[in-house]
Amino acid sequence: MSKKIRGFHRLAAPALLVGLVIPLTGGCSSDALDPTSCAANLEAKVDALQGAADALVQVAGEMKVSVGVACKGIAMAGGEDPGADITAESSDEDLQAVCGKAEAAITANLSAAGSVSLTIEGGKCEVAAEAQLNCEANCSVEGECTPGSIEARCDPGELSVSCEGECAGGATCEGSAEVAANCDGECSGNCVVEVTGGCEGTCEGSCDGTCSAMDGQGNCAGTCEGTCTGTCSAPSGTARCTGQCTGECKLAADAKIECGAEVKCKGTCNGTATAPSCEANLEPPDCNLDADCQAGCEGQASLKAECTPPKVIFNFTGDVDANFVLALEANLPALLNVVAKGELAVKAAGDVAVKFGEVVVEVGKAAGCVAKFGASLAAKAEASVKASASVSVSVNASASASGKASSGG
Repeated sequence: MSKKIRGFHRLAAPALLVGLVIPLTGGCSSDALDPTSCAANLEAKVDALQGAADALVQVAGEMKVSVGVACKGIAMAGGEDPGADITAESSDEDLQAVCGKAEAAITANLSAAGSVSLTIEGGKCEVAAEAQLNCEANCSVEGECTPGSIEARCDPGELSVSCEGECAGGATCEGSAEVAANCDGECSGNCVVEVTGGCEGTCEGSCDGTCSAMDGQGNCAGTCEGTCTGTCSAPSGTARCTGQCTGECKLAADAKIECGAEVKCKGTCNGTATAPSCEANLEPPDCNLDADCQAGCEGQASLKAECTPPKVIFNFTGDVDANFVLALEANLPALLNVVAKGELAVKAAGDVAVKFGEVVVEVGKAAGCVAKFGASLAAKAEASVKASASVSVSVNASASASGKASSGG
């Protein structure tokens, strides 16, 4: 089964970290006479949140460059002049202008198209769970603490592992266009099976019956009304895929299969599970961890998430320039990747903003902490405000251009 993108919801701009830039004047405290003294628990909070702020700034720059390159590629292929290259230091207005050119190119070049949609294969984001666990190890706790492993703190349905055994019913074999997964269930990409019998989809081989399209060698390369002997690519939603899937295969409830070499299993693995990763934020640890510090650690995990771009196939009817189609298929994955990562980044930016503001006030009441962190906190607060807004601009520009492509302009 293929994913059809009909449009995107624009993400609201993240909170502008209200309250971060607070004068750190240093009030009365027990360390007022020692400018080098700062409580260890407060230092851990500051370190965690500053780490999240640094990650936010880095992500904002990476997103801006990625979106700028993709929008420029689409604009140029469509006959628009996108102007200079976008860098991490470029303004948000410059990025919006380039993506505006891309949207204009999409509208101009798809005006003759009939029905339009995007087929998306693969693509996922995995939070940096190890970074979160390492960060949390420095946070203060009350009483005993069991931080837990990635496996213990990841929602079972979001835990992805290399499975030496069978991936069980209801789980997902995570294939891609590059590495197909063994499948016995619902396929989010092309389902390719070797069959002798009816083929609901495109038959590539011999057709004992009527074939809607033939290739140059006289073999069937279309819909076969009869018996297809060869490779059948089943279209979305036609039947249970019992072959290989060039996307995610959600296994049927009664299925138990090995996903295949280099293909991970998300869900239940009946066998030896290694290389765990989580595709959602970890659940809180089983202890009373300092909330401000934990927010910074979770923010780092989300902002440092590794995202794999999907493969995009542009589906249309009508007269569309072939080179422009190639440009869309080459550049839309980067835009969709930013939208996917943006969902994590926007939430993380908002959560970190609230806790960062609280910690800045707390630091401002401790003279030793002001001396140690005051200047850097103020600078990071200002940079975070700018980066947070920039992430929103990048995500919205990506969603807008992708949505326009999927709707035909």
